[in-house]
Amino acid sequence: MTALDVTSIDSNYFNYGTGLLVSILLRYPEVGTISCSQKQQTLILKFLVAKDCAFEQLQNKLTQALEMFHKLEGRTMRLFKIEKHEQELDLIVVTRDLHSITKNEINLIVELMKNNIGKQLIKDEGDLPEEEIVLQEEVINHMLAALRTNGTDKSFTAVREDGRVLVFNS
Repeated sequence: MTALDVTSIDSNYFNYGTGLLVSILLRYPEVGTISCSQKQQTLILKFLVAKDCAFEQLQNKLTQALEMFHKLEGRTMRLFKIEKHEQELDLIVVTRDLHSITKNEINLIVELMKNNIGKQLIKDEGDLPEEEIVLQEEVINHMLAALRTNGTDKSFTAVREDGRVLVFNS
């Protein structure tokens, strides 16, 4: 999947929030769906996993890792929540506040998901070339910085579908 596969978006709605969601989905094929909530000022990462993953163990590791990460960074998390929604394929939902989340933290979350769930984590098969990964990481950094300062004035959800990224105004 490349940046050109993004569907056209009405320019009135294309802002830092939508750009952030698209860049995160392009950069991290492990993230299935991502939302940005205007009401709660949160970023919600959703991961699809096969049944019977060790959720409690993952929850404990992720909580401890993020607490330590933020302690080392000298930041405090306003909101951190991890939930498991059981369905045909389970959904692990990580909710974070926009004011303290960083690109490095998103990297940490994705790496912990990959290392702890392994093959049970369902991911998109598209691999980006190294230069595109670097570009998407720069975009994510820039957009997160803008959202930390200004918040988001709209709610959006971005999903993967047939090799494309679709963005919906919530």
